[in-house]
Amino acid sequence: MEVLFDNQKIFVAEGQTLLSALIAGGHHIPHNCCAGACQSCLMQAVTGVPPAASQEGLKDSLKAQNYFLACICKPDAPLTVALAPQQNLLRATLVDRLDLSPSVLRLRLQSAESFNYRAGQYITLFNSDEIGRSYSLASVSGLDDFLELHVHLIPNGAVSAWLHDKVLVGDPISLQGPLGDCFYIPGEPEQNLLLVGTGTGLAPLVGVARDALHQGHRGEIHLIHGALQTTGLYLHQTLLELAVQFDNFHYHASVLHPSAEDVGLQGWSASTVEALSQQVAPKPQGWKIYLAGNPDMVNNLRKQLFLAGASSRNIYADPFTIPLSDSAL
Repeated sequence: MEVLFDNQKIFVAEGQTLLSALIAGGHHIPHNCCAGACQSCLMQAVTGVPPAASQEGLKDSLKAQNYFLACICKPDAPLTVALAPQQNLLRATLVDRLDLSPSVLRLRLQSAESFNYRAGQYITLFNSDEIGRSYSLASVSGLDDFLELHVHLIPNGAVSAWLHDKVLVGDPISLQGPLGDCFYIPGEPEQNLLLVGTGTGLAPLVGVARDALHQGHRGEIHLIHGALQTTGLYLHQTLLELAVQFDNFHYHASVLHPSAEDVGLQGWSASTVEALSQQVAPKPQGWKIYLAGNPDMVNNLRKQLFLAGASSRNIYADPFTIPLSDSAL
């Protein structure tokens, strides 16, 4: 199928996505998840009608203007397309960076414009080649005057390696967002909360927990963080201190492959996050649950908790995925 972009004709083969065809043609298109979730590759059909499947997840107002997602668009009719207006991109400045572990970098950004968000949502950062990756917000609006992200280093990762190795304090960064519904909703202050994450899936959960405590949540808040080794418990001491500060906040750490040296670090268990979740909430009816991190863990635990009695409407999940362009490197 023939598509016109930037006054150039692009041929999209049967079964091929428009995004892959544009990239193969040498065009720099902002993109991230390649699964229709992050909306980084938002485009507009100037002439022609985009396939309905390519508009899945978009607001009705965007659909009405013929916006679509290039990463899931398989054109079935000729189109003339353009990138979404650049006002979707915001400018921010890196104001602080800190290695929380050998593989996790904490970034703090300040946006040049007003930025409304909820702790636990995610934003997409773009490198100098306009390739984006999404990172969850650990900061809390009203508590923090910065946007905090926890970036896991993926060797040769298009954005994570760039952030780890090249971006310095004072450098500008382009971002897009926020998106996601994994955030604290006030109104039921006595409700118990269960937050379970692995790796940097901890970031949105820390934001949700701090936001809930800031808003005076009175129900029990249990946060479970899973890691392969104790070095992966990159906010261990901070969360232990938070548990001392708030009587209703409880921190549980899980290490999947502990070593002999790990005995010196207090406050962790060799139990899996699934086992700890069952211990903490054997009957999760009425609990609000937040899951983030490894997709297999998120999906398995979502099923486990649902079968144990949790309502599906009370389970908020934010599984992390590695884009194909990074996983293939």
